[in-house]
Amino acid sequence: MTHFTRDTISIPSVDLDVELSVWLYKPTTSSGPFPVVVAAHGFTLIKDAGLAVFGEEWASVGWASLIFDYRGFGDSGSNPQDKSVVSIKRQQEDYRTVIRWARATEQDSLFKKDTVVVMGSAMSGLHAAEVASNEVGIAGVMAHCPLLDGFKLFSAVPEDPQFLDLVAKDCERARNGDKPLFIPAVGKTGEPAFLNSPDTWGGFTAMYAQGATAFSDAPNLFAPRVVTELMSSRPMLKLNGTKIPILIIMAAEDDLIPRALTEEIAAQTTANIKLVVSPGGHFDVMKGGKGFETNITAQLGFLNSIA
Repeated sequence: MTHFTRDTISIPSVDLDVELSVWLYKPTTSSGPFPVVVAAHGFTLIKDAGLAVFGEEWASVGWASLIFDYRGFGDSGSNPQDKSVVSIKRQQEDYRTVIRWARATEQDSLFKKDTVVVMGSAMSGLHAAEVASNEVGIAGVMAHCPLLDGFKLFSAVPEDPQFLDLVAKDCERARNGDKPLFIPAVGKTGEPAFLNSPDTWGGFTAMYAQGATAFSDAPNLFAPRVVTELMSSRPMLKLNGTKIPILIIMAAEDDLIPRALTEEIAAQTTANIKLVVSPGGHFDVMKGGKGFETNITAQLGFLNSIA
């Protein structure tokens, strides 16, 4: 007998007739109500690309979890104009939707509504921090290899006039209600794509290999308009002085979100932050990577300290 059950449920989103596809993990070693982790992937990724193992591991220490796909991605629904379009605003709305569903009176026997931890991965680190800053009663935040300050990250990257031109053109399309100007989300080193660092293609391929869909069959689309949202997304500034415990796992050799940048942001934030360094690169915090054991051990210890 396994130590968990997993059911796929649907939760209504803020869009009419659009539902979120959510994995509900529950421990079988105890009865509810359970403390609960609310989690989603980063960037254009889906829950089936490597997040299952986290739900299983969290259940091993008595935590339920709700792991979901954003609107427009994976198995969640979407309005046609939003399909495969990354939006900071919409993705954070989806986090809040799932949290509020978990805290609804109908779920009293299932979840401890005062013990909700928000978890983010890479870009969704922004979402976890933002939600914790304005959603009352969050018990903790976990994030591995997180993006915590969009302005600081883009300020550290050499300016690319050609890419900025694509951002401007796609923003104009958004204002006019036209279809997005999609570019490849991920490419191999040297290929034109939003992400093409040495570790990225192999990292995405390995994560998708843990699920039912090969990365080669994924949409791999990115609408550059979201860069304007990213540049103004600085949620850690809102967490100054907060007592909410925050766990951040950084990869020692991260080639997407440098460890030094994460350490700088954390040092400038007067919050209750614990930093953990895991070996390897950005994607090594996932199952099969050299940093996974460090990552999951830190997460389970963090959850135990809260529960």
